[in-house]
Amino acid sequence: MNIGLIDHVLAEYEHQRKAYADPALEAVRTAIFVEDVFGLTLSDDQINPAVLTDPVALRELVASTTSPD
Repeated sequence: MNIGLIDHVLAEYEHQRKAYADPALEAVRTAIFVEDVFGLTLSDDQINPAVLTDPVALRELVASTTSPD
Protein backbone atom coordinates (compact mmCIF):
# COMPACT_ATOMS: atom_id res chain seq x y z
CA MET A 1 0.00 0.00 0.00
CA ASN A 2 1.18 3.50 -0.81
CA ILE A 3 2.78 5.19 2.22
CA GLY A 4 1.01 8.44 1.35
CA LEU A 5 -2.35 6.70 1.56
CA ILE A 6 -1.38 5.10 4.88
CA ASP A 7 -0.42 8.53 6.23
CA HIS A 8 -3.66 10.07 4.99
CA VAL A 9 -5.90 7.37 6.49
CA LEU A 10 -4.08 7.38 9.83
CA ALA A 11 -4.21 11.19 9.99
CA GLU A 12 -7.97 11.11 9.41
CA TYR A 13 -8.35 8.45 12.09
CA GLU A 14 -6.26 10.46 14.56
CA HIS A 15 -8.28 13.59 13.82
CA GLN A 16 -11.65 11.88 14.36
CA ARG A 17 -10.90 9.49 17.22
CA LYS A 18 -11.85 10.18 20.79
CA ALA A 19 -9.19 9.40 23.36
CA TYR A 20 -10.20 7.09 26.17
CA ALA A 21 -8.72 6.96 29.65
CA ASP A 22 -8.12 3.22 29.32
CA PRO A 23 -5.13 2.58 26.98
CA ALA A 24 -6.05 -1.10 26.60
CA LEU A 25 -9.52 -0.18 25.33
CA GLU A 26 -8.00 2.38 22.96
CA ALA A 27 -5.56 -0.26 21.67
CA VAL A 28 -8.37 -2.74 20.93
CA ARG A 29 -10.42 -0.04 19.22
CA THR A 30 -7.44 0.96 17.07
CA ALA A 31 -6.64 -2.68 16.28
CA ILE A 32 -10.17 -3.19 14.96
CA PHE A 33 -9.83 -0.06 12.81
CA VAL A 34 -6.43 -1.17 11.43
CA GLU A 35 -7.67 -4.67 10.65
CA ASP A 36 -10.83 -3.42 8.95
CA VAL A 37 -9.36 -0.55 6.96
CA PHE A 38 -6.01 -2.02 5.97
CA GLY A 39 -7.10 -5.67 5.73
CA LEU A 40 -4.51 -6.80 8.25
CA THR A 41 -4.68 -9.41 10.97
CA LEU A 42 -2.77 -8.27 14.02
CA SER A 43 -1.27 -10.79 16.41
CA ASP A 44 -1.89 -10.62 20.13
CA ASP A 45 1.62 -9.21 20.53
CA GLN A 46 0.86 -6.42 18.06
CA ILE A 47 -2.24 -5.35 19.97
CA ASN A 48 -0.12 -3.38 22.37
CA PRO A 49 -1.25 -0.05 23.86
CA ALA A 50 2.29 1.34 23.61
CA VAL A 51 2.18 0.85 19.83
CA LEU A 52 -1.46 1.37 18.96
CA THR A 53 -1.91 4.59 20.92
CA ASP A 54 1.26 6.22 19.54
CA PRO A 55 0.71 7.67 16.02
CA VAL A 56 4.35 7.21 14.95
CA ALA A 57 4.53 3.60 16.17
CA LEU A 58 1.14 2.86 14.60
CA ARG A 59 2.32 4.20 11.23
CA GLU A 60 5.45 2.05 11.41
CA LEU A 61 3.37 -1.03 12.27
CA VAL A 62 0.93 -0.51 9.39
CA ALA A 63 3.67 0.37 6.88
CA SER A 64 5.74 -2.68 7.82
CA THR A 65 2.76 -5.04 7.73
CA THR A 66 1.09 -3.99 4.47
CA SER A 67 2.43 -5.06 1.11
CA PRO A 68 3.74 -2.33 -1.20
CA ASP A 69 1.84 -1.42 -4.38
